[in-house]
Amino acid sequence: MNPAFGDAFEPLRPAAAPPRLIAERAALLVVDMQYFDAHPDWGEGRTAKQLGVSDAFDAFFAEIRRSYAPIQSLLKAARARQLEVMHIRVAEVTNDSRDVGRKQWVRGLAVPKNSREAELLEEVGPIGDEIVVSKTSSGAFSTTNLNQLLRNLDVDTLIFTGTATGGCVESTARDALDLGFQVILVDDANVCSTRESHETALRRMAVLGAHVLSSAEVEKLLLALPPVDRKARSGVLRAEACIPKTLPDKPDASPYSLIFPAAVELPLRPETTALVLVDAQRFYGDPGEGLGRLAHDRGAADTDAFYRRVADAVPKMRALLECARHLGLLVTHVRTASLAGGRDLSPTVRSLGVVPHIGTANVEFLREVAPLRGEAVLDKPGASAVVGTGLVEILRNAGIDTVILAGLSAQGGIETTVRNLTDRNFNLFLPPDAIATYAERLQKGLWGMQSGIINVVSTSLLVNRLEAMRVPAGT
Repeated sequence: MNPAFGDAFEPLRPAAAPPRLIAERAALLVVDMQYFDAHPDWGEGRTAKQLGVSDAFDAFFAEIRRSYAPIQSLLKAARARQLEVMHIRVAEVTNDSRDVGRKQWVRGLAVPKNSREAELLEEVGPIGDEIVVSKTSSGAFSTTNLNQLLRNLDVDTLIFTGTATGGCVESTARDALDLGFQVILVDDANVCSTRESHETALRRMAVLGAHVLSSAEVEKLLLALPPVDRKARSGVLRAEACIPKTLPDKPDASPYSLIFPAAVELPLRPETTALVLVDAQRFYGDPGEGLGRLAHDRGAADTDAFYRRVADAVPKMRALLECARHLGLLVTHVRTASLAGGRDLSPTVRSLGVVPHIGTANVEFLREVAPLRGEAVLDKPGASAVVGTGLVEILRNAGIDTVILAGLSAQGGIETTVRNLTDRNFNLFLPPDAIATYAERLQKGLWGMQSGIINVVSTSLLVNRLEAMRVPAGT
């Protein structure tokens, strides 16, 4: 089933391709099948009884009971193939629900962490170590680490069951689609307040790109998959395999060098690699603008050393930029910029004493590394190129798993971005000579950042590796 919404743009949309399923990359989600909203004697059902309107919910709870069978069939099939099964529930992390979202409590909704309402229904609940994610909102991505969990699991396809189709299921599915996941909605394994609202919600999501299938269709797809090797997916076993078998010949000053293995030697592929340039703008890099002018006006300590580092780094950034453009790499420029008179910037940036306003020279890029038309330009409110920019979503949607990071690091933006990207599983190439920091000791420290999935390499060596990927004309 793939219902059409029937809007004016429907004829322009191509027919949806059938869903593709890879066992290791698929997860079955059971949403909000818990005592809070899926049982007539607890939570919302109890509230309905207290207000004398329980009759209005009889059809809904009958549909909940009817959904047990298709959900159970899908659970059985997913478990037989060792797919990831995840249970999403509404539950606060405190017993007085003081962490509940405003959207929830203004509607009389609160689910203390140890309450009966927080418990999942036995009929479709978890077994073994199936993951349970607790949320304090309608959509599961908004207030949980669900996105990062799925990325760590290498899951890109979500099969949705549960309740309510037009509520928590739809909110979660919409975010999943925007985050680049393939979404499958199981018609008869989802339930809404009325049959009409259920069908309308499915139509809405089908228009957005979700696949709507019956439980029988999804079960057939699941049972056709080869079983997942869960032992091979074990993080414990993978981590144990990475523990060094011998001590390093020349450990550095950190005791961690004795127990951590050498950094992974990262691959470079044009289709999965992006160049990200951070803060290569006049606000930081031009001594006559932004912080440079402010330092001069206030008689601050000598900043010449920093601007010499900028002068050294810019040609290296330019070399990386030209190489990336020739290879067709995704190029993204991230700058510090205010869209609202400075109010939208982080307190740390506001405290600098000068605001990089959109439309002023402060937000202009340094001429040598200015973006070309078609290259992404993102505005950030703080130090990191990740927080508040949408950079990660752009990289994910573009199929990027490796980032080359360069630019200016006046407020620790490069170092913070390194942490943010690697925490989100991106491989990272760091060329310190294509980076300029405010302090010389920080500049030297960049060369010691090689670890895990961070490769520290000079610009010349990195350009050579990139150039080696270029396919000669006529081949």
